[in-house]
Amino acid sequence: MKELMISPGKRLEACAGFVRRGSVAADIGTDHAYLPVWLIQQGICPKVYASDINEEPIRLARKNIEFYGISDKVEAFTSDGLQAVPKEMVTDVIIAGMGGDNIVTILNEAPWLKNETYRLILQPMSHTERLREYLFSNGFDIIAEKAVCEAGRLYTVICAAFTGSGVIYDDFDLYAGKHDHSDPVAAALLGKQAGILRSMAAGYQAKGAPEQAMKYAKLAERIQSIIQNQKPCEEENGWQE
Repeated sequence: MKELMISPGKRLEACAGFVRRGSVAADIGTDHAYLPVWLIQQGICPKVYASDINEEPIRLARKNIEFYGISDKVEAFTSDGLQAVPKEMVTDVIIAGMGGDNIVTILNEAPWLKNETYRLILQPMSHTERLREYLFSNGFDIIAEKAVCEAGRLYTVICAAFTGSGVIYDDFDLYAGKHDHSDPVAAALLGKQAGILRSMAAGYQAKGAPEQAMKYAKLAERIQSIIQNQKPCEEENGWQE
């Protein structure tokens, strides 16, 4: 293995932080395989499967895998979601950099994930609340979430696992998640979410839907109340749901 270490960035490092040491991971939508290389270099995983739906990212991924001298530890291949992933070999599944609805589709097409053996590390780029709702409604629970600020944008990383038990949740759980409210990055992310909810409330009010407007206004107020004493993240300058 080459001594040169890859730098995956804060977002992917946060994903790696939820991967269990000694596990075999599958990185879905791997792109250039930065995360699989990092997992091997840090000694987190002995083996990683890297997949992408398109051939060109896999070609680039294989070049990086070969460059870092870990071709025996990372296997890269094309796959539509989890369809070609060897489920009997992996324990931790990472899906990062996709829209929340896309992640839901991938999870829904892999019913074998409904097993306590697997850990899910999910980093949605949009509609995080829909992803949380899918998890809660399908027997999964969220273990933890991590807020990350990279290049002026805020992200959330979700760590989840199947429990088979019904999770009781409300709209606050869907929009606020399980963040550490004392973390200034999480406070910044939740502050942006409150702003989005206020905009939604204003939109419903303008459409003559006062009940919906009230619902989102109250959600915004509730989220804002838990972060009002937190300082904003210094790096943060924009985030969109």
